[in-house]
Amino acid sequence: MHNFAHTGSHRLATVLAVCLVLWAGGAGATEFDINRLPVISPNLCLACHTVDAPTAGNAGLNPFGVDYLANGRQWDSNLAQLDSDDDGCLNGVEVGDSDGDGNPDGNVTAQAGNPGVFDDCGSGSLVDEKTWGTLKAMFDAE
Repeated sequence: MHNFAHTGSHRLATVLAVCLVLWAGGAGATEFDINRLPVISPNLCLACHTVDAPTAGNAGLNPFGVDYLANGRQWDSNLAQLDSDDDGCLNGVEVGDSDGDGNPDGNVTAQAGNPGVFDDCGSGSLVDEKTWGTLKAMFDAE
């Protein structure tokens, strides 16, 4: 005969263990993920999240965070060429790595905008993102 009370407590313990692992993994994942972006300042967590200090209970993702997750939690040329927040500025330009190669463009030390929040394309560079990508590629080839 099967002991249903025993099975129920095993299921509860399993569910609690999974929740703890997911909660702990989520907190660690934020630091891991933010370090994958070539430039993180000044947005830091706000590049992907809807709050500046995400916890397991409030770690909602903005449009860029959703796209980053859908891209396998990778910063690359695919994600750089998207405009996650539909503000007319590509993610790569806002993050400071227009071609998504993992290296900041030129002497960029700060994000030009927030790739997850509709804004005016950050600082409004005089060089558009396609031209900047071409210039960067020319210098990277040397």
